[in-house]
Amino acid sequence: MKKFITSKLTGTDLKQMDKEADKVIAGWSFGSLVGNLLPPPFDIVAVSSAFAKMGYELSKVYKISISMDELTRIGKVIAKGISAYSGAVYIGSNLLKWIPGVNIWVALLMQPPLVAAIAYSAGHTFKEYYHFKISKGKDLTDVELRKITEKALKSKVAA
Repeated sequence: MKKFITSKLTGTDLKQMDKEADKVIAGWSFGSLVGNLLPPPFDIVAVSSAFAKMGYELSKVYKISISMDELTRIGKVIAKGISAYSGAVYIGSNLLKWIPGVNIWVALLMQPPLVAAIAYSAGHTFKEYYHFKISKGKDLTDVELRKITEKALKSKVAA
């Protein structure tokens, strides 16, 4: 994969990439919702894998090479940003999945909206990261990435 030469990238190009990225985010968000139906700990593994794959697929949309180390770093920062606002709720509802008779209702009713908001936040953070990388030619700091994730999650939860 080639890195973009930012001077040759137009606003129209970026808008087209964003449209494609939104499709990728929607697809992997759905994958996250399906993975969430699995019993613990398989649900967390499936959802985490979906987010990592989403980040990689978005890098292809924006035509940016990204190393596994960089993807892992971004994923960890996103997880920290998300956990600040939704970790307790997600963990609490995940514990309810262990109770027979309650587990399916938690998986079907409580967690999907939260997982969808988290998937949106993760996807939005990756998009912002790639936008910054294209326009500035450098990485966002961990603090900047976490703030983007927190803001995206707040906006989705408040909506």
